[in-house]
Amino acid sequence: MTAALRVAVTRAAGRGDTLATRLTAAGATVHEVPLTTIARRDPAPLYAALRTVADVRWILLPSISAAEALAGAVRATGTADAVQDCWFAVVGETTARAAEAHGWRADVVPSQFKAEGLLDALAARSDVRGSRVLYPCAAGARDVLPDGLRVLGATVDVIHTYESVPDPDGQALLGRLLAAGDLDLVTVAAPSAVDALADVVPPECTAQIALASIGPVTSKAAKQAGFRVAVEADPYTVDGLVRAIVAWRDRPR
Repeated sequence: MTAALRVAVTRAAGRGDTLATRLTAAGATVHEVPLTTIARRDPAPLYAALRTVADVRWILLPSISAAEALAGAVRATGTADAVQDCWFAVVGETTARAAEAHGWRADVVPSQFKAEGLLDALAARSDVRGSRVLYPCAAGARDVLPDGLRVLGATVDVIHTYESVPDPDGQALLGRLLAAGDLDLVTVAAPSAVDALADVVPPECTAQIALASIGPVTSKAAKQAGFRVAVEADPYTVDGLVRAIVAWRDRPR
């Protein structure tokens, strides 16, 4: 990759540093432009769920934000010992590391870093049916996991602990960079980032912007919004996204 590739990293503030660092090391000119920020929701429902956590067999963590929300609620409710008795299933190695930072071992980390992969991994086990599952997640999260687990015979408590909301400053900066023609590629790591990008780009211009997507769920949202997905990570990780961007930049012209 050469320094000529100009990339906007649009992950929420505090979430894009690793991607930005690795792209810079690979020779890209990187603009960190968070299009969304994480907003915490009322913790009361999670507090209430943790008061009966002794009845929970599995805790599902779909993201770092979910792990952080759970950790804060555990501290507030004094339920650390009871939570330690639960089994943890997480989406992705990054979330596994976040869980481990709070003292929770990830018992299940699927080979496919998305909800469908985690559901498949849990479906292959014999200890899900009849279990109570705690699922702290983002508002607006897909129902793949809770619906699939209920089909498998689990009872699932879905607690919306946070949400991605647009970052107006980031949106304005990205609009200026695009208008000036200063970007070759824009990364998107969630459908919420696609929505925030669509607020900036006129519909007639979406197809002119090359996106680098973290995975198929985000790619689908981008295509539905009219954007051109030039790069998709495989596997669906930061490392996979960096490798895919490098391959795209270095492909024969």
